[in-house]
Amino acid sequence: MSFKPFSLGGVDYPLAHLSAFDVTVPAKDPLAFPAKLRVTFSHHVFSVKWDDQHHDADHEYVANGERRAFCPVRYGCSIDLPQIVQYHVAGKAYKSRDGNGLWRDMFYAVADGIHYPVFFTLSKARSIPGVDGLMHVISAYQKPDLPAKHKLQSVKFARLVHQSCPPKSK
Repeated sequence: MSFKPFSLGGVDYPLAHLSAFDVTVPAKDPLAFPAKLRVTFSHHVFSVKWDDQHHDADHEYVANGERRAFCPVRYGCSIDLPQIVQYHVAGKAYKSRDGNGLWRDMFYAVADGIHYPVFFTLSKARSIPGVDGLMHVISAYQKPDLPAKHKLQSVKFARLVHQSCPPKSK
């Protein structure tokens, strides 16, 4: 999925940085194979829940029947998401509650000096040749009250990937 640019107040906000891309997750076990993931992004990384009292029609962003409001702050933070994902594939993932109170897998990042959790899901890739799994970034936003890393349950990202969408043997 690719997003079309959004225009707000005469300013165009390109969204090409959120195009899907593939990343290879190195195997931590010498007998295992690396896994290839297709990384995709949700519109939640650059939009917020619609609020009639705070948003006007210029901010409206509708995707899959869901009405949201374009957020320049979230948009600005989203520019680094591909690099954040690339950086963390060889590191750790964490468990934390998202904005809806659900436990989610996430990367622990920082945007403009503020904690910036990047929540994602992993699933097997069923019909994409050469791709073992799908990583969908479901949301990412600044969260000043995010607990410190050492207070969160962590797991090596490679282990999480190999459990959720093990690579095919080569």
